[in-house]
Amino acid sequence: MSEAQATFAPESILELSKSAKKQWELGQVRLIAAGTLSENGTLQRSSEAESTWQVSIRSIEHEASFSSALPAQVITLVAGDFVELTVDGEQHGLEPLRPLKFTTNAPVEASQPTEELLTVYVAADPQKVRPTVRIVELSKKREQYLFDGQLGILLQGSASLLLGEGQQSVNLRDTVAGSDAQEPRISGRGVMAVVSFDLA
Repeated sequence: MSEAQATFAPESILELSKSAKKQWELGQVRLIAAGTLSENGTLQRSSEAESTWQVSIRSIEHEASFSSALPAQVITLVAGDFVELTVDGEQHGLEPLRPLKFTTNAPVEASQPTEELLTVYVAADPQKVRPTVRIVELSKKREQYLFDGQLGILLQGSASLLLGEGQQSVNLRDTVAGSDAQEPRISGRGVMAVVSFDLA
Protein backbone atom coordinates (compact mmCIF):
# COMPACT_ATOMS: atom_id res chain seq x y z
CA MET A 1 0.00 0.00 0.00
CA SER A 2 1.46 3.35 -1.02
CA GLU A 3 1.61 6.26 1.40
CA ALA A 4 -1.21 8.01 -0.48
CA GLN A 5 -3.42 4.93 -0.23
CA ALA A 6 -2.54 4.48 3.45
CA THR A 7 -3.89 7.90 4.43
CA PHE A 8 -7.34 9.42 4.01
CA ALA A 9 -6.98 12.10 1.33
CA PRO A 10 -9.40 15.06 1.52
CA GLU A 11 -10.08 14.98 -2.23
CA SER A 12 -11.36 11.39 -1.91
CA ILE A 13 -14.80 11.94 -0.39
CA LEU A 14 -15.90 8.82 1.50
CA GLU A 15 -19.33 8.13 -0.01
CA LEU A 16 -21.77 6.32 2.26
CA SER A 17 -23.53 4.77 -0.75
CA LYS A 18 -20.35 2.84 -1.60
CA SER A 19 -20.18 1.19 1.81
CA ALA A 20 -21.79 -2.25 2.00
CA LYS A 21 -24.62 -2.81 4.48
CA LYS A 22 -23.95 -5.36 7.20
CA GLN A 23 -25.91 -6.42 10.25
CA TRP A 24 -25.20 -5.56 13.87
CA GLU A 25 -27.15 -6.35 17.00
CA LEU A 26 -29.60 -3.46 16.63
CA GLY A 27 -30.06 -3.22 12.87
CA GLN A 28 -27.82 -2.36 9.93
CA VAL A 29 -24.33 -0.86 9.80
CA ARG A 30 -22.30 0.82 7.08
CA LEU A 31 -18.63 1.29 7.87
CA ILE A 32 -17.36 4.74 6.84
CA ALA A 33 -13.72 4.33 7.82
CA ALA A 34 -11.41 2.30 10.05
CA GLY A 35 -7.75 2.78 10.81
CA THR A 36 -5.00 3.79 13.17
CA LEU A 37 -3.54 7.12 14.28
CA SER A 38 0.07 7.88 13.42
CA GLU A 39 2.51 9.53 15.83
CA ASN A 40 2.05 12.84 13.99
CA GLY A 41 -1.73 12.65 14.34
CA THR A 42 -2.74 11.66 10.81
CA LEU A 43 -5.35 9.00 10.14
CA GLN A 44 -4.03 5.81 8.54
CA ARG A 45 -6.15 3.15 6.84
CA SER A 46 -6.18 -0.38 8.23
CA SER A 47 -8.37 -3.45 8.28
CA GLU A 48 -11.23 -3.53 10.79
CA ALA A 49 -9.40 -6.22 12.76
CA GLU A 50 -6.27 -4.08 13.15
CA SER A 51 -7.98 -0.72 13.61
CA THR A 52 -7.70 1.39 16.76
CA TRP A 53 -10.64 3.59 15.65
CA GLN A 54 -13.77 3.15 13.52
CA VAL A 55 -16.58 5.37 12.27
CA SER A 56 -19.85 3.97 10.96
CA ILE A 57 -23.49 4.83 10.32
CA ARG A 58 -25.74 2.42 12.25
CA SER A 59 -29.48 1.98 12.43
CA ILE A 60 -31.34 1.10 15.62
CA GLU A 61 -34.40 -0.89 14.63
CA HIS A 62 -35.31 -2.75 17.82
CA GLU A 63 -34.39 -3.24 21.47
CA ALA A 64 -31.21 -5.25 22.04
CA SER A 65 -27.80 -5.06 23.65
CA PHE A 66 -24.48 -4.62 21.85
CA SER A 67 -20.81 -4.69 22.71
CA SER A 68 -17.69 -3.31 21.06
CA ALA A 69 -14.11 -4.54 20.81
CA LEU A 70 -13.14 -0.84 20.96
CA PRO A 71 -14.55 0.33 24.32
CA ALA A 72 -14.26 4.14 23.95
CA GLN A 73 -17.51 5.01 22.14
CA VAL A 74 -19.40 8.10 21.01
CA ILE A 75 -22.94 7.70 19.66
CA THR A 76 -24.84 10.55 17.99
CA LEU A 77 -28.49 10.24 17.00
CA VAL A 78 -28.86 11.79 13.53
CA ALA A 79 -32.35 10.64 12.47
CA GLY A 80 -35.24 9.86 14.82
CA ASP A 81 -36.31 11.21 18.19
CA PHE A 82 -35.05 9.16 21.12
CA VAL A 83 -33.51 5.95 22.39
CA GLU A 84 -32.42 4.99 25.89
CA LEU A 85 -28.99 3.44 26.38
CA THR A 86 -28.01 1.66 29.60
CA VAL A 87 -24.23 1.81 30.13
CA ASP A 88 -22.76 0.03 33.17
CA GLY A 89 -26.19 0.15 34.86
CA GLU A 90 -26.69 3.88 34.22
CA GLN A 91 -29.45 5.06 31.88
CA HIS A 92 -28.80 7.75 29.26
CA GLY A 93 -31.42 9.27 26.95
CA LEU A 94 -29.94 9.71 23.48
CA GLU A 95 -31.41 12.85 21.91
CA PRO A 96 -30.89 14.16 18.36
CA LEU A 97 -27.49 15.70 17.61
CA ARG A 98 -26.25 15.38 21.21
CA PRO A 99 -23.22 13.05 21.20
CA LEU A 100 -23.07 10.57 24.08
CA LYS A 101 -19.51 9.57 25.01
CA PHE A 102 -18.68 6.62 27.26
CA THR A 103 -16.09 3.90 27.79
CA THR A 104 -17.13 0.39 28.75
CA ASN A 105 -16.18 -3.22 28.12
CA ALA A 106 -19.67 -4.37 29.13
CA PRO A 107 -22.64 -4.78 26.78
CA VAL A 108 -24.74 -1.64 26.24
CA GLU A 109 -28.52 -2.05 26.23
CA ALA A 110 -30.71 -0.03 23.86
CA SER A 111 -34.40 0.32 24.69
CA GLN A 112 -37.47 2.41 23.86
CA PRO A 113 -36.73 3.18 20.22
CA THR A 114 -40.05 4.63 18.99
CA GLU A 115 -39.10 4.26 15.33
CA GLU A 116 -36.15 3.25 13.17
CA LEU A 117 -33.24 5.47 14.19
CA LEU A 118 -29.94 6.37 12.55
CA THR A 119 -26.73 7.07 14.43
CA VAL A 120 -23.14 8.07 13.80
CA TYR A 121 -21.18 5.50 15.78
CA VAL A 122 -17.54 6.14 16.72
CA ALA A 123 -15.40 3.63 18.61
CA ALA A 124 -11.73 3.62 19.61
CA ASP A 125 -9.12 1.86 21.71
CA PRO A 126 -8.81 4.20 24.73
CA GLN A 127 -5.25 3.06 25.35
CA LYS A 128 -4.22 4.58 22.01
CA VAL A 129 -6.86 7.00 20.76
CA ARG A 130 -9.23 9.57 22.30
CA PRO A 131 -12.36 10.13 20.17
CA THR A 132 -14.58 13.21 20.29
CA VAL A 133 -17.58 14.30 18.21
CA ARG A 134 -18.60 17.94 17.79
CA ILE A 135 -21.78 19.04 16.00
CA VAL A 136 -21.22 22.21 13.94
CA GLU A 137 -23.60 24.39 11.98
CA LEU A 138 -22.34 25.12 8.49
CA SER A 139 -22.39 28.62 7.06
CA LYS A 140 -21.56 29.97 3.64
CA LYS A 141 -20.12 33.04 5.36
CA ARG A 142 -17.65 31.10 7.50
CA GLU A 143 -15.96 27.98 6.15
CA GLN A 144 -15.41 24.95 8.39
CA TYR A 145 -11.80 23.76 8.28
CA LEU A 146 -10.91 20.09 8.84
CA PHE A 147 -7.47 19.21 10.19
CA ASP A 148 -5.30 16.11 10.67
CA GLY A 149 -7.07 13.45 12.71
CA GLN A 150 -10.53 14.74 11.76
CA LEU A 151 -13.42 13.47 9.65
CA GLY A 152 -16.42 15.64 8.75
CA ILE A 153 -19.77 13.90 8.12
CA LEU A 154 -22.57 15.92 6.53
CA LEU A 155 -25.72 15.22 8.57
CA GLN A 156 -28.18 17.79 7.22
CA GLY A 157 -28.38 20.29 4.38
CA SER A 158 -25.98 20.72 1.48
CA ALA A 159 -22.28 21.52 1.34
CA SER A 160 -19.23 21.79 -0.87
CA LEU A 161 -15.64 20.74 -0.25
CA LEU A 162 -13.20 23.54 -1.10
CA LEU A 163 -9.66 22.33 -1.74
CA GLY A 164 -7.24 24.87 -3.17
CA GLU A 165 -9.05 26.34 -6.18
CA GLY A 166 -11.21 23.23 -6.62
CA GLN A 167 -14.72 22.56 -5.41
CA GLN A 168 -16.67 19.29 -5.00
CA SER A 169 -20.21 18.76 -3.77
CA VAL A 170 -20.65 16.70 -0.60
CA ASN A 171 -23.75 14.52 -0.47
CA LEU A 172 -25.80 13.85 2.64
CA ARG A 173 -23.96 11.52 5.08
CA ASP A 174 -20.78 11.54 3.02
CA THR A 175 -17.47 12.10 4.83
CA VAL A 176 -14.49 14.36 4.19
CA ALA A 177 -11.06 13.74 5.74
CA GLY A 178 -9.09 16.59 7.29
CA SER A 179 -5.53 17.62 6.48
CA ASP A 180 -3.18 20.23 7.95
CA ALA A 181 -1.23 20.38 4.68
CA GLN A 182 -4.14 20.59 2.22
CA GLU A 183 -6.50 22.63 4.40
CA PRO A 184 -9.87 21.30 3.20
CA ARG A 185 -12.79 23.62 3.97
CA ILE A 186 -16.51 22.93 4.02
CA SER A 187 -18.95 25.58 2.87
CA GLY A 188 -22.72 25.23 2.86
CA ARG A 189 -25.87 25.33 4.92
CA GLY A 190 -26.65 22.48 7.27
CA VAL A 191 -25.14 20.44 10.07
CA MET A 192 -21.88 18.49 10.15
CA ALA A 193 -20.46 16.05 12.70
CA VAL A 194 -16.74 16.69 13.14
CA VAL A 195 -15.12 13.50 14.47
CA SER A 196 -11.67 14.05 15.99
CA PHE A 197 -9.10 11.47 17.06
CA ASP A 198 -6.18 12.40 19.33
CA LEU A 199 -3.37 10.24 20.66
CA ALA A 200 -4.17 8.93 24.14
